[in-house]
Amino acid sequence: MCLKKLNKTMVLLIASAVLLSLSPVLSYGFDGLGLNPKTIEGVSCSHTSRARISISGFTLLEAIVIGRIVTEDVKRDVVTPFINFRYGIAKDLQFEVKVPWMYRRDKEVWVAGPSGTDEMERTVDESNLGDIEAALNYQLLRERGAWPDIVLNIRGKSTTGKDPYGLKTELIEGKQRLVELPTGSGHYGLSAGLTFVKSSDPAVLFATLGYFYNFERNVGVKGGVDYGKIKPGDSLELGLGMAYALNEKLSTSISYQQRFTFKSKQNGNKVTNSDVNVGSLFFGVSHALGAKTSLSFSVGVGLTKDAPDVTVEMRVPFTL
Repeated sequence: MCLKKLNKTMVLLIASAVLLSLSPVLSYGFDGLGLNPKTIEGVSCSHTSRARISISGFTLLEAIVIGRIVTEDVKRDVVTPFINFRYGIAKDLQFEVKVPWMYRRDKEVWVAGPSGTDEMERTVDESNLGDIEAALNYQLLRERGAWPDIVLNIRGKSTTGKDPYGLKTELIEGKQRLVELPTGSGHYGLSAGLTFVKSSDPAVLFATLGYFYNFERNVGVKGGVDYGKIKPGDSLELGLGMAYALNEKLSTSISYQQRFTFKSKQNGNKVTNSDVNVGSLFFGVSHALGAKTSLSFSVGVGLTKDAPDVTVEMRVPFTL
């Protein structure tokens, strides 16, 4: 099977969703930065049984986000439908906007009672707009000989999601517990990264490297908690993988994503145990529904203690 021939038809179109699923910071399509507008609709679902979770480069920490609240065990499900619109400004320059909607459910389980053996369970959920993102992607180099495609990605994150500070709580069993949940980080963010793509008949190899910067914010006092100045930890992100064309309409992929988030700061002081190491392995399949539309499905498995246990994502990219 000749990859150069398929490159002009189906395979590179259906493989584009692979890199898009790697990271919102490092999005790029195998079909390049064309002038035609493209819309990508999808939904991402994740589950974690740990007491903290990393979302959009910001770690939701007990000490920062929910003040004095203590939770013994939290099972967290996050469902994020989104629309991602990309438009070619010039031949090698592309503008992108991503609008997410987040549904989040936290189930808390803690030990209560005089004997300390009685388990209590409580569930809180929230549905609201997430943090809207905008990006510029510029193709620095097109594949030639041993050189891969190289794309520069610049992305900014807003604070349109529900703020994580000053959330309503209630007193249960002598402890403050959340009544509402955040759907945003509460901080502006900016990222820069590079994407590398190299064809190797009948496969496509890719790698990503990026840095996510979170801006400091003077939160002050909210909900009776004095947060002061909060600076979430920055993140170093990298990923690599391979997409393999089975035929003109079907491809499979495997990829690995790693994110190191450095310690957050509160009033200039580093927050203990606030660094995060998220590593996930993704398996995916894509099927071309037509010349301009494809369906992509992937499953991610967390390999580190800070990563979600499982992440399931479906995307439907189509060119207008």
